[in-house]
Amino acid sequence: MQKSIKKTWIGLLVLLIIFVTVSIVLSSNKPKEYPPFLSASPSPSGIKGFYTYLEEEVNSARRWNHAPSLLKEEENQLLLMVEPALITNQAVMKDYLEFVEAGNTILIFKRNLEGMFDISTDYGMIDSETVILENDAGTEFHASMFSQVRILPEANDQVLLQDDLGVIAIKRQIGSGHLIAVNSPDWLTNQHILEENNLDIVLGLLEEESWTSILIDEFTHQSKGKGISDVYPMWLLVAGLQLILFTLLWLLYKGKRFGPTRIPREDYVRFSDERITALASWYQKGKAYRESLNNQAEYLRLVLGEKWGISYQKEWKDLKELLTPKINVMNDEELSIFLYDIESVLQKQQITKQEYLLWSGRIDRLRKEVEEG
Repeated sequence: MQKSIKKTWIGLLVLLIIFVTVSIVLSSNKPKEYPPFLSASPSPSGIKGFYTYLEEEVNSARRWNHAPSLLKEEENQLLLMVEPALITNQAVMKDYLEFVEAGNTILIFKRNLEGMFDISTDYGMIDSETVILENDAGTEFHASMFSQVRILPEANDQVLLQDDLGVIAIKRQIGSGHLIAVNSPDWLTNQHILEENNLDIVLGLLEEESWTSILIDEFTHQSKGKGISDVYPMWLLVAGLQLILFTLLWLLYKGKRFGPTRIPREDYVRFSDERITALASWYQKGKAYRESLNNQAEYLRLVLGEKWGISYQKEWKDLKELLTPKINVMNDEELSIFLYDIESVLQKQQITKQEYLLWSGRIDRLRKEVEEG
């Protein structure tokens, strides 16, 4: 018998090792996944192609992975933000604004710019993925368009690009610097940068001024929380899962059981009054609401006599002057309604469940104060 069990566990362990090995091999062959709009991403949604172009053409182009508070407040720097996460931290937004006010420029590409740098937007319907844009010089371009959002420019904003539905890009002066906002981050992606005139439009926006350096902002992409698969290697996750399964099998083999602790009836029946529970169940199933309510009221009258010496023979409505200085759970108006209405309720031949619950609660509140006070 012992040998049979031992062989079974050896077989399970071998199968477990094989499964872990196969899982690790398969997971190692899985292609790496990149979040969209990253400058290091070669996937169709990344912007590595555009970043590589900047590295070759502009020697000072580089990635920026740090908080905006560390940005040097030198003049003529360009910070390029491509579909950044919505900035809700006011301190972070203040750092970006101080960078611009010092004489620098932020060029932001985002499908929905609402809430970013106090930009207001509107929605329009797109008939096709290709639109005709016009710049501030009157030149027309064909461009890919995947955003229904259009920018609502302010009075002092310079409109750089627009189509039939509204404004695509604006330039706004902030302090000594500028903010350039564009609604189409897809123009920079590996998949769409060479479509239509997308690259020409982007380069035209970059030529608005001459920059001493170009920074590709990656800080706002890092602000999103990482999943467990991004933090730990896949082989470690697979091994951990197998270890959990092996532990469960071992616990079951050892006879462990999971669930609530069940106390034998003879251990607690002595310390409870089952007659009260049975009586309550009988009243509930028989819908004897009138009898139950009368019993509660009678008991309240007995407690009033024992605790406060109030005569059992007095009518309910005659108890107001005696109870007013002693009762705190009810104000004068509630107490008056209680004393004048309870007698008529107790004399009813039929009491509904709703009435029963209402008056039972009122009587119980008063009883507790009398017993505790």
